[in-house]
Amino acid sequence: MSQPTGTGPDQTTSPDSDAAALADVVARMTGTTLADEAYDLLQWADRLTTEELAYLMGLAGRTSGPLFLEEALAEDKVTAETVAALIGDVWSSAEFPDQHHDHDTWRWLFDTAGFTVDGKRAPRPVEPLTLYRGSVPERRTDWSWTRDVKVAEKFAAGSPNRPPSCVWVCTVPPSHMLAMNTGRDEDEVVVDTRGLQITERVQ
Repeated sequence: MSQPTGTGPDQTTSPDSDAAALADVVARMTGTTLADEAYDLLQWADRLTTEELAYLMGLAGRTSGPLFLEEALAEDKVTAETVAALIGDVWSSAEFPDQHHDHDTWRWLFDTAGFTVDGKRAPRPVEPLTLYRGSVPERRTDWSWTRDVKVAEKFAAGSPNRPPSCVWVCTVPPSHMLAMNTGRDEDEVVVDTRGLQITERVQ
């Protein structure tokens, strides 16, 4: 897949921004959305580099990342290295990632990627970690956890999109840790919670 580029030496915008502008014009002329255009390009491509898939997901919007990554891997358009490079950001950017795929699909994606820290493959921790999650009881087994209890407390306090809830705690063995994402100041650990004991934190 190739991207449009500027046509002269005085070009001041990046190739990605030129392509995004062109796609926006096409979308407005045809009545489709940028997400539709990006999805069509995903379907059309035989193979995609890490940069190309990231570009398409950027056009489609952050909530489209899980679908794009899963389809690209299922159709053998990307390598495991691309999945490793993108899966952490795809997970964190999806807002409610557990609702985009079932856990079996996520388990397959993370198994393909291997353990990553901020998009780079890394040794898995060798000791269990005490991790926290702020959520309503029915979502306590979701996979976004943190090493910082203050982050969990912030989520438990609620927001316009989240009702007030409580803080859960779990001692997580290394084999259940799928990725770490240190961006967004959330010190996130993605945890496969299947079979783990999760209890409400008592202060």
